[in-house]
Amino acid sequence: MAGAYTTMTLFLMFSSTPMKSLLYCSLTVAVYLIAWKLQNRFKYSLLNPLLISILVLVGILLVGNIPYSDYQQGGDWLSNLLGIAVVALGVPLYQQMRDIHRELPGVILVVFISSLFALVSTVILAVLAGADGQVAISLAPKSVTTPIAVMIVDNLNGVPSLTAIAVILTGLMGAIFGLPLLSLLKITDPKARGIAMGTACHALGTARMAQSSLKEGAYSALALVLSASISALLAPWVVPRVLGWLP
Repeated sequence: MAGAYTTMTLFLMFSSTPMKSLLYCSLTVAVYLIAWKLQNRFKYSLLNPLLISILVLVGILLVGNIPYSDYQQGGDWLSNLLGIAVVALGVPLYQQMRDIHRELPGVILVVFISSLFALVSTVILAVLAGADGQVAISLAPKSVTTPIAVMIVDNLNGVPSLTAIAVILTGLMGAIFGLPLLSLLKITDPKARGIAMGTACHALGTARMAQSSLKEGAYSALALVLSASISALLAPWVVPRVLGWLP
């Protein structure tokens, strides 16, 4: 009788919304920490903590038949910390401010050209692959951080949900394969590596570079901010015109 009472008490306790939120939030953090420890131990790029966390948590939700709306109650707690995490990216930027200030004009020019090329090439490749205009618009800002990318696409009458998926996949690919590719191409300058990752792979690439070195993380954070700002200004003008030029 006591065992049944205890079981019922635990069931009611974890059925409440606050306890569900705490449970799913704790589960997410635990899975991420385990994945992070695995990557640190084996030093294998495919063991990206974010990728492993997504796969494991999706598996848990499917096997446990847990509604995503229930899980998101805990996810909202973590989402509210994103603002703090973004501000934290400014720490390495501030620490490298003297070097960055001296080279800022060159960095702005490089990021401008890279952002323009990313928008144009993505639209062209999407259309050549058979995508319609709306899909091409939705994929165009794939290298821009999610909030800005969604805003850009929303203003161009694209599909924000498709954009969010494209941005996440781009960031994951960059976080997993970016550093090995830069090393394969023998790009060793920390400034060039940071700018490349920040421009192409937004926040996920920047987080990966911050783990690599302070200077790479600083230049990646700078490129992330510049790329988002430049793309937000260019996209409304560039994307429709590129689509208009294509057959």
